[in-house]
Amino acid sequence: MITRGIGAVARGMQAMIDFEDVTAHNVANVTTNGFKKVNITFQDVMSSNVNTKTQKGASKTVGQLSNGAKYDRTYIDFSQGGLSESGNKLDMAFQGNGFYKIRLKEVDDNMPYSEKNYYYQRTGEFQLTTDNYLVNSEGDYVMDTRNRRIRIVRDPEADNLDEMNRMQIMEDLVVSENGQIQLQNENYQVMLQKIQVCDFDDKTKISIIGQGKYLPIYGQDAGLHTLQDGEYSIQQGMVEMSNANTISEMLNTINVSRGYEAMSTILKRQSETVSQAISLGNIG
Repeated sequence: MITRGIGAVARGMQAMIDFEDVTAHNVANVTTNGFKKVNITFQDVMSSNVNTKTQKGASKTVGQLSNGAKYDRTYIDFSQGGLSESGNKLDMAFQGNGFYKIRLKEVDDNMPYSEKNYYYQRTGEFQLTTDNYLVNSEGDYVMDTRNRRIRIVRDPEADNLDEMNRMQIMEDLVVSENGQIQLQNENYQVMLQKIQVCDFDDKTKISIIGQGKYLPIYGQDAGLHTLQDGEYSIQQGMVEMSNANTISEMLNTINVSRGYEAMSTILKRQSETVSQAISLGNIG
């Protein structure tokens, strides 16, 4: 019974360390565009029944005593981050639901394209390749509603992709809220491809694989599906900021520090009690 308290406090201290690690990760990404903060949950290790005897000598359960808490799991908070105007027409932020479907720039050419060659991201800070394909910062391709790479050109058959032509394309580029890409000015209007937008029914079953890239957890059905017009909104020339809040994360840090300090004091007292018990046992 004496050592049970030490075990409970030790588990609590480890839980505080895990909490602090998550908080530090969030604080480090407060200024990272598109970052989604991570939350942590804990669970009781095992609760023991607390019994007492009645006047007739029978045992009666009066409650439960927790043996401490431990790390349970982490999950991603996909709440909306604030939008900030960037002035770049290739920046496209989601207002509400949505993930871009991205195809790896290097895929296995000996097999049909499969989901193993794709991942999903919220961040919409894109750029154009030398041959005008729309890609993310890693050079991976943004996919359209027909699962094709998106190419932004006036004439897909034209070879004229010099610098001047690219500048004119950027001037005329318009992306509607439903992801329809077009080139338009007072003289012409060219409808191009439409961006594919996906979402997950159960976001607790998707994991981050680095750099704002997400995939369903292996072996779990996250309910991946394509969104229809009206279920999402793309804002051209905008970037989504981090949804981690500096003040709340710093408050978490303070609370963790105070909790850890309090448990350290309890652990010291428990250790002293054990030492006294051992000393009395040796005297006897």
